[in-house]
Amino acid sequence: MSTGTSPAPGAGTSAGPERVSHIRRVLILWIVLSVIGVAATVILFPLINPTAASAVSSFANTTNVVFTALAMPVVMFVLSFVFYSLYTFREKPAPGTPAEELPDGPNLQASPRQQVAWLVITAVLAFTLVAWGMFGFYKQTTDNPPNPLVVNVVGQQWLWTFNYPAQGVTSSVLYLPAGRPVKFRVTSKDVLHGFVIDALGVAMDANPGWWSVAPIVTPTRIGSYYAHCVELCGLYHTYMWSKVKVVSRANFAAWVTANGGHTNGGSTSS
Repeated sequence: MSTGTSPAPGAGTSAGPERVSHIRRVLILWIVLSVIGVAATVILFPLINPTAASAVSSFANTTNVVFTALAMPVVMFVLSFVFYSLYTFREKPAPGTPAEELPDGPNLQASPRQQVAWLVITAVLAFTLVAWGMFGFYKQTTDNPPNPLVVNVVGQQWLWTFNYPAQGVTSSVLYLPAGRPVKFRVTSKDVLHGFVIDALGVAMDANPGWWSVAPIVTPTRIGSYYAHCVELCGLYHTYMWSKVKVVSRANFAAWVTANGGHTNGGSTSS
């Protein structure tokens, strides 16, 4: 004898197909958005990234593309479920219904399999990105080519000064010979500055009263670039830019000679 609370025929299976249909739609939306996001990253980021004039900056640009491409499926997974749920399961009360009388939605709970899968996937992504970054950092910090060109960089409000101790030259424009390793020693005369050359992948704090030594970098591409400050250092911080010219070794030697220096100097100790 059935009771008044017995489900009607077919009622127990009606939710199943509907739920599967929603999941299928969300997964299709997620896949489509992920493909679009990854493709846009691969196509657009090389156009946005700064010009790479060294192996370090080239690795940094590649890292931006790889990290963003790997993050796209995770971001789109969250956004797909959020916006699909907001649109599909939004409340449609009768006009004039007070907000406090609206019923709560169903209490959803992910299955243990779903929770484990989410943790495993995100953990693999996290460890992959950490390993990638550690490899790049290790390679940069252990690369120690011989006979680097030493450049002492001094920051002050609001300009950069570049001194070449082995060549006996000081300049407000940074000249570098292509193909020769460079070691920057960075300090400040007044406040904290941030010395950055995007094209070379150089980024160092300029601390007052302290010389910081950047990892050795080798310019590989002749051209004109910029060094700038990335620490808010006062009123004219925005204008704390200096030109960086990567030239041939012959042109660099000619520039040193023209400025009263000598080209037979090697590197100096740090």
